[in-house]
Amino acid sequence: MIQFVSVTSFRIRMAALLKVKRGVYAGVVSEICQAFKNATIEQIRQNRDMILMNNDAVVIKLRMPDKKQKLSKADGYRLIYLVMKQIPLVVLLDIYPKRGPSQQLDIEDNEINRLVMEFITELKAGKLTLHDIKDNLKEINKTKDAYTE
Repeated sequence: MIQFVSVTSFRIRMAALLKVKRGVYAGVVSEICQAFKNATIEQIRQNRDMILMNNDAVVIKLRMPDKKQKLSKADGYRLIYLVMKQIPLVVLLDIYPKRGPSQQLDIEDNEINRLVMEFITELKAGKLTLHDIKDNLKEINKTKDAYTE
């Protein structure tokens, strides 16, 4: 079974997007869940937009639509996630919209490196949060054992 966890930066960014006036980004959670809903770990690992690779993991930038605002993948969200090569683990690192009041055009390499370091630090400290991808990213727990089995 694929485990989905997030770092603190992702959860902060997600909360900020959900608080934007008039619910501009209210569909972001469902878009993330839809992107991974019936995907195998192999499908999640295979993406044209690999932005960082090493022996153990791949960082991927996934283009997602914003159906609520009727935006295509080109103008929707960018989800930055890390997927492990040996174990079925997906780490949600960052999300940002390409359009709207909180738009961001791209992510810098140093920010990607910072997010990967945040993952390593939070993994060691047992501070990653486990999510249920089939239940709107509901937080399950924050125990280290859940994703290191």
